[in-house]
Amino acid sequence: MAETATPTWDPSSWLKQWSAAMQLAPNTLVQPILPGWTLNVNAFNSSSPQTEAEVVGKHSYGRQLGRISEALAVLVEARDPKGSDDRFDDFRTMNDEIAEIKAGNAAARVSRLLADLDLLKVLRPEEHARLKDELKKRLPR
Repeated sequence: MAETATPTWDPSSWLKQWSAAMQLAPNTLVQPILPGWTLNVNAFNSSSPQTEAEVVGKHSYGRQLGRISEALAVLVEARDPKGSDDRFDDFRTMNDEIAEIKAGNAAARVSRLLADLDLLKVLRPEEHARLKDELKKRLPR
């Protein structure tokens, strides 16, 4: 029975390792979108991970989807102002739910702001007075 010799190194394995080491773009990009959610962008699911990373660095996925939804809402309203076309119902419902979430988060941020102002009142009274005056100027009467 003849034995076949196996090569001591695999050229294809060596080539894969070197090509991976020489890449300029990262193999993966992880960006949190929502707490507990992540989206991985890599060479397997994007034809240009470096470009996608730059775009997401400037305009997050949430911002992109928000702008698209706002533009689409205008088009849906122009097409179906009375809401009689059922095909747009799911979009309208989703958009309303997102608006409610945003309003709830805005209220929570204002509550945190008020707590921070209370802290500044104790720790940095001058800063508190300055910010209080600034807020008074900006709030409608």
